[in-house]
Amino acid sequence: MKQAEDNTEEYLYQRLVSEDGKIEMGIHPVMFGYRVRAGYVGLMIYEMDWCGGDDQTQLELLYSIAKNILENKNSFDGVPPISRIKPFYKDADFVKHINSLVTKPLEIIKLKPLSLDRDKMMKNL
Repeated sequence: MKQAEDNTEEYLYQRLVSEDGKIEMGIHPVMFGYRVRAGYVGLMIYEMDWCGGDDQTQLELLYSIAKNILENKNSFDGVPPISRIKPFYKDADFVKHINSLVTKPLEIIKLKPLSLDRDKMMKNL
C-alpha cells in the first residue's frame, strides 16, 4: 500500500491505496475516537470498519495491522468487517483473529497527530 491523498469528502485521512489502485484504507474521525476503514476505491462503502478508540498508540497498532493484512491479501476475504467491542483492544477474540492474519513482521506506522485529521474534518462540515 502506498500513501495517497486524503479523501476529505468521505473523511478518510492518512489514506493508503493498494499498488493496483483498487483498495483504500485510512483513518476516519468519529465523536469519541477514530476508526480504521478500508474498502474499494470509489464505492463510498467500507468492507472493513474497525474501532480504534482515541489512543494514538493503539490506533497506530490497528492501522499497521490493517495495512499488513491488506498488503498480503489484496482482498477482504476472511478479514473481520467490524470490531464489535469498542475499542478493538478490549475484544480478545477480535485481536486474536486479526493477529492471525498478519503474515509478515509487523512494522508499526507512526501517524501524524490525530487531532490534525479531526481539525480537517471539522473544517469540511
